[in-house]
Amino acid sequence: MITVEQRAADLPAEWDDVVGDNVYLRRDFLAFMERCDDCGQRYHLVRDAAGRLDTVFMTYLRRGYNLSMFTPFDYRVTMTFVYVPLSVTRPGIAWGSCRDEALAYIRGLRGYTLILNLPEGDYPGFATGLTCSQCVLEVRWPSFEDYLAALRSHYRHRYRKALKASAGLRLRWLERPEEFDEELYGLYLQVVGSSRLVIETLSLEFFRGEFFRILVLEDDAGPQGFVQLLANGDELIFEFVGVNYATNHTYDTYLRMLLEIVRYGIENGFSTIDFGQTADDTKLKLGCDYPELYAALHHSNPVVMAIARKLAPRLEYRPLATRFQVFKDPGGVLAEPIELPLDRGYGELAS
Repeated sequence: MITVEQRAADLPAEWDDVVGDNVYLRRDFLAFMERCDDCGQRYHLVRDAAGRLDTVFMTYLRRGYNLSMFTPFDYRVTMTFVYVPLSVTRPGIAWGSCRDEALAYIRGLRGYTLILNLPEGDYPGFATGLTCSQCVLEVRWPSFEDYLAALRSHYRHRYRKALKASAGLRLRWLERPEEFDEELYGLYLQVVGSSRLVIETLSLEFFRGEFFRILVLEDDAGPQGFVQLLANGDELIFEFVGVNYATNHTYDTYLRMLLEIVRYGIENGFSTIDFGQTADDTKLKLGCDYPELYAALHHSNPVVMAIARKLAPRLEYRPLATRFQVFKDPGGVLAEPIELPLDRGYGELAS
């Protein structure tokens, strides 16, 4: 049996048991997102034959979504997402034994429907393909200096160069949500405006959420960048970023912020750091692993669905083929190491 709720406040406590460590599907975070982005969220509860809550997912509607965003083309559609309304690496569904019932229900929705960030698997009735891969750093060093020492020399040299270039920046953690102001929000909008892959533009209110810590890098002229972090048990999640592009090259601001995330993760005892999606080459050069994620697409019109199946391989994301031998220790080397010059780009500035 499937029931639908319109407010996170009406979800039962057992919802959180089903979603487990998917922080973005927890009731308190969903209620927060309703305040930040009221996009007609719907919460679906699937109970098994004994009446136990077994599978849950959320949906929302976006108009003008570019279905061909990973290609040079632009094809805008109205899309029902099975996803949370922000660009993160978690899916918008958590399933148990009622998985097939939930997928059948989703296939019954009208128009285009897209389930994002799924693990590899069988999704009958859907056209599937790769979406943006995840970048995850396993934390295994007792200190940030030990991390730097574990790097191969040219990576270590590059990062010490970034630390030196940004030495004139002051680092400051925001103490209160209201400290995130229009000036800082403007740095986020700079990144959104320059990014090739954009699903949504978050509100200023989102960055004032009680779930996050925000580190600001500034000089006498004001903030030059910030990173937003979320602690999820022993996992640290890199949420979103803002950068002043006018000074980014001078200070190496973006790379300095990534290094500060590594430092913070090590010094605060996290086991992993989720560096999110996009800017893959930059994050792989930090030593991240690169698990693939999948999207499942459906359309209620059989003719459109047949076309979608044929086009799916051309619409999917193309993960970076290069792997970088970042660490001296073979235990820290990514599979199939292939080197490119270190300074060949540091990717799109996105989380």
